[in-house]
Amino acid sequence: MLTAIQIKNFKCFQSEDFTLAPLTLLSGLNSTGKSSVLQSLLLLRQSYKDGGNIRLNGDLIELGQALDVFAVDAKDDYMEFQLCSAEGKRLIWTNHFDVSKEHLTSTNQLPGIQQLALFNDNFHYISADRWGPRVSVPLSDFDVDHNNLGKYGEYAIHYLIEHGGQHLKNAGIGLLNEAAGVTLLPQIQAWLNDISPGVKIDPKEFKTVNAGTIGFSFPSEVGFSRPFRPTHVGFGLSYTLPVIVALLSLPKGGLVILENPEAHLHPRGQSLMGKLMAHVAAAGTQVIVETHSDHLLNGIRIAVREGLLTPEQTALHYFARKGGAIEVSTPKIDADGKIDQWPDGFFDESIRNLAALTARRRERHIGSV
Repeated sequence: MLTAIQIKNFKCFQSEDFTLAPLTLLSGLNSTGKSSVLQSLLLLRQSYKDGGNIRLNGDLIELGQALDVFAVDAKDDYMEFQLCSAEGKRLIWTNHFDVSKEHLTSTNQLPGIQQLALFNDNFHYISADRWGPRVSVPLSDFDVDHNNLGKYGEYAIHYLIEHGGQHLKNAGIGLLNEAAGVTLLPQIQAWLNDISPGVKIDPKEFKTVNAGTIGFSFPSEVGFSRPFRPTHVGFGLSYTLPVIVALLSLPKGGLVILENPEAHLHPRGQSLMGKLMAHVAAAGTQVIVETHSDHLLNGIRIAVREGLLTPEQTALHYFARKGGAIEVSTPKIDADGKIDQWPDGFFDESIRNLAALTARRRERHIGSV
């Protein structure tokens, strides 16, 4: 499990250290560096098969040229990343930026790197621009065999077809529905049911055209309705499915990176997503998530209060701009689910809006007296 990442001269960061916990939440205003932290991790995974040489453009991310990623205000010519793990491993990537050639030269030797989930098959990344409702999705035996759901979640349905009947790889994950058993597909359906009560999923494959699909059925007066195409049901189900598959399909020691998992979910579903992440992290699968959802955060806080997760198993990083610089705050959750500090802008918009509405009512009341 990763415990920290240090980033130097990458994009908006001159030098910044981030603690990584079993459940790490990155939040903040737009264009303040949240995605750059995730991109650092994805960049290292994308690069390791090339002997550690930094590969800016690949299957996970496309970052352009060296000049696009090297920090504008860098004080030297080196872009560096350091990873620390719970096992005491420290990995360092050093890359020299040649100003004249606008080129990065890597000098990295990283023995034993594949022991970390970031660099092996016990890893999932689901991006913010994952696929929404589609009539069909591709099949890929290679990707499914290597535990790859695709960054858009495009292989999640194929993964369910092949592995839906298998036991959860992480036996420590709390089961939402004990009666559903310990296999993957019923537990995914159980979590989806809390988002859309009663929904039933039916993944199917059509090998002759190398495509898969999924049907969504709902309770009716005579049992269940016929299966509906993904394009005929709410966006939230299609956007959420690969996220839930990613969270429930890895073993203890795995790593899931998620961008905006709350997309197209109503507030209750967002809170439930936070609770699911807490279950997964407590069982030993690391989760690193970028989010704009106070409901997701509150779901995590409630999970801590209920004892599903300890405060030490969480890390919150809030990103903001102060002048021209990026400022990172690290609020902490206590055992009661309370947060010790609320930086300006840290999930406080609801409070601000309520205060404004209350003040307006008060003004009208005073004016009518």
